[in-house]
Amino acid sequence: MEFVIEGWENGPTAKRDLQKPAKLKKDHILFTAFGMVYFFCFIVWELAAGFGSFLWRLVFRPEPKSLKGRVCLVTGAGRGLGREFCLALAREGAVIACVDINEPNNKATAAIIKEMGGKAVPYTVNVVIKKDVEELVSRIEKELGPVYLLINNAAVVCPNSTIEEEFVRALFNVNLFGPIWLMNAVLPTMKLRNEGHIVNISSISSKMVFAPLSIYGSTKISLAYFGNCVRAELQLANKNGIFVSNVHPSVMNSSEDYVRCLDMKINVVVEMEDVVRATMDAIHYNYEEVIVPSYIKYFLILITEIMPSWTNTKLMRLMFQKWTLPNDKQKECLPWTDLVKKCSFPEKIKER
Repeated sequence: MEFVIEGWENGPTAKRDLQKPAKLKKDHILFTAFGMVYFFCFIVWELAAGFGSFLWRLVFRPEPKSLKGRVCLVTGAGRGLGREFCLALAREGAVIACVDINEPNNKATAAIIKEMGGKAVPYTVNVVIKKDVEELVSRIEKELGPVYLLINNAAVVCPNSTIEEEFVRALFNVNLFGPIWLMNAVLPTMKLRNEGHIVNISSISSKMVFAPLSIYGSTKISLAYFGNCVRAELQLANKNGIFVSNVHPSVMNSSEDYVRCLDMKINVVVEMEDVVRATMDAIHYNYEEVIVPSYIKYFLILITEIMPSWTNTKLMRLMFQKWTLPNDKQKECLPWTDLVKKCSFPEKIKER
């Protein structure tokens, strides 16, 4: 069988002029072989996982964990995914500590929950300031009771084409250091009671390379790794009543300003409701890791474990038409601009 290259210099013609046969590249053979092996393993894995899950549920019949009356601390509660988490928890009868740096938005979330008949208290705090976080948790424990569930949701999400110090500091402060301070503050009481649950909202960018999200992805990789280490430490200390879950959503439709930066050939955008539903399942059944949508995990195994490293670059070209990065004038109107200013150098805002 000969592989041919067709000449289209002057557009398509009725007659094909055959040129010198092209050689079958070694990479093409490897790509095909890896794909066939992966497809076979994927079928076997799916059948085994489905049958095993069926038997497990048939024998043990696990009951979902109840959150009624439990104190749940949610960061980034003022808008978007954080507000959706608060509403979902309120429907289950939880007592919610709404934490956000934006006071009006945070109070609005608490007011919505109270109109639903739930209980919520707003707390305006900049989570990047360690002392303020410690005081926050101490205050919540006195006013509402010990924190059972912590959802580290607050984050700065912004694609950037250049490495700016203010931008880098803000992302690491909010996306990584803030969750670390919060986990460090709630864990002592959780350990004393040997019960609790920590949920870290990571990102699919922690599983594969998205070049324009280099800093954001780095913070989410660090957050997921830190969460895994906390889980391991708790298991080694026999604190088996405390669970840690990492949630990795795909591109999420939480902000029009965020989604419009992406011109995608393949739609992998998920709705906030899907992320909330998957996260609540992780809380109810103590899952260690959740990827939303779930089918992406099989592609991640193929890309990160089986295929060569350049496969990720080819996949990005397949998925994205282009990245539309905001210019300096557009950045001023984006929702995360104020967060970058408030969280990049917190010591200049409030001396400690």
